[in-house]
This record gives sequence, C-alpha cells and structure tokens, in this order.
Amino acid sequence: MNKMALGNLLAVVLFVSLLGLGCLPSSSDRPGTYPVTGTVTYDGEAVEGATVAFQSVGGSHGAIGRTGAGGKYKLTTSVSGDGVIPGEYKVKIFKYKIDPAAAEDIMDEMYAPPDAGQMAAEPQNLLPAKYADAAKSGFTATVKEDGKNDFTFNMTD
Repeated sequence: MNKMALGNLLAVVLFVSLLGLGCLPSSSDRPGTYPVTGTVTYDGEAVEGATVAFQSVGGSHGAIGRTGAGGKYKLTTSVSGDGVIPGEYKVKIFKYKIDPAAAEDIMDEMYAPPDAGQMAAEPQNLLPAKYADAAKSGFTATVKEDGKNDFTFNMTD
C-alpha cells in the first residue's frame, strides 16, 4: 500500500474514532469554528462519497467531511458539522473503493488478519491521485470569520 493512500485512510479512521470516543478537546478549549460547505465535481459530474480534507498551511489543524448527494459536503473540525477554524488551507480529495465483503470479514468475530509477511491489497482511489495529496491537488481555501465559506472544487484528468 502506498504511503499516501495509507496516510489518508488512517487520518479518516483516526478522526472518526476520536469523534466517536469524545477524545477531542471540550468546546471551551477549542478555537472558534465557522461553517464550511461546498461541492465536489469530477469532469463536471457531482462526486458522491468522496472525502474532503482541509489541512492548515501551518499544519497544526484541519477539518474533514464527506460528499453526499449532488457532491455537497459540510466540514467538521471537532463535532459533527461544526465547521473550520479560520485560516489558509490546502485541500485534498479522495474516494477509495471499499470492498463490502472485506469490510464484513473484518467485522466477523472469527476474522484473522493476514500473516505479517503478507501484503494487504492497496486501496483503489476512484479519483485522480494528485487530488489525494494536498501539496499537489492545486486546491486551496481561505476560511473567514465573516461571510460565506462555500468552496467548489472541480477536478479534471
């Protein structure tokens, strides 16, 4: 599995886990966030099921969301849909093919992971690879305290 795919996958899993466990700082400890929404398209068509990740230019924080119908997304920093801390961001977008059978296998109580020497299958990104890397995607966003923070990202080959 390449490092970028593994990093993206682990980032999503960790973030979702922290949300579920309530391990993120309490609301009084968190900086203010502002709603961020938008649309993702690929060759003019809305992309459903993609992950949109904002990474602060300084690298100290970020936000994540998933596109739904019509390619629409809403970002989360700490609590579902809370928005994004104001600032400059690089953006990455990816959509990995998930094998439902493999996901069911992992949930099975009799599941045994592959041998340590055996390589796991590399996840398949259904979008062009450059968009899964914030440094190469070419997408940026400036989140402001005042005004509308709505960003459309149009991907092409």
